[in-house]
Amino acid sequence: MERVLLLIAICGVAYLALLVFVSSSSKRERYALRLGIKWTAIGEKVQNERLQQLLQSGGLSVSAGKITIFRYSAALLYLAVQAVGGFVQVAPFSGTDLLIALLILIVSSPMRYLPFGWLLAWLHQKTLIQKDGELISFIRLYENNRLRKRGYVQFGAFCAGTANQFHYIRQELYELSERAVDEGTEKAIEWFCGKFPERHAFINDIRSILLATEGMDDDNEAANYLREQGKIITKISSDQYLKKWSFIGDVSTIINVIPSIATFLMIVSLAMQYIMLIKGNFNGVGMFQ
Repeated sequence: MERVLLLIAICGVAYLALLVFVSSSSKRERYALRLGIKWTAIGEKVQNERLQQLLQSGGLSVSAGKITIFRYSAALLYLAVQAVGGFVQVAPFSGTDLLIALLILIVSSPMRYLPFGWLLAWLHQKTLIQKDGELISFIRLYENNRLRKRGYVQFGAFCAGTANQFHYIRQELYELSERAVDEGTEKAIEWFCGKFPERHAFINDIRSILLATEGMDDDNEAANYLREQGKIITKISSDQYLKKWSFIGDVSTIINVIPSIATFLMIVSLAMQYIMLIKGNFNGVGMFQ
């Protein structure tokens, strides 16, 4: 109890000193500003570009610096709690606590084959599938727009008008619309397709369709060309549908397997406990010898 009162007294004195230090409003504002600047500086120092790319590709609008600070803060907070608990209970500091703190850092590491890294990779794959789905929907809308009998909307205006219907490629479509006006349709399409990976499954087909269609002056010729390319667009849609449901099927398989594994482990654990119980009841008699 004496150690608990000692800790409370130390915290109270520290808090009282802080209140005296920032008693005036001007000092409080300068202290808050200085604290904010230091916090920002720490965040910039621990900023991890690779982690930031993984977070953005996974659709997470979180700063990599905040994630890093949270990881190390969680480990240090655990060590601090254990140290305070040991101080109160007059118990020596255990090396197991260091291993647990290290385990917290390992589990929250963004490396690919660790839990948090696996989660980021899964979110990245999910985002890619959603983005590809929106890209197919965009090319479908573009096809319907160019095949309209009563005239079609110009490419730049069409991109700006359809951008609100999408979530993952919205910003790219807005910028595509602006570039189509400022730099020309061809350069804008090249820029837009360049935002996707080089080994993308069908971005080259999308690029070819857009460039060829927008490069035709005759509307009837462009419409006939799009009708011919409709089979390619249909195949792309079919492949994307299979890819999406294959991804969902893999996740569903993992979820369905977990109860079976848990049941198997429970049976093995109960069997081991039953054997140990029987062996203990015979007081060391060599029943299984």
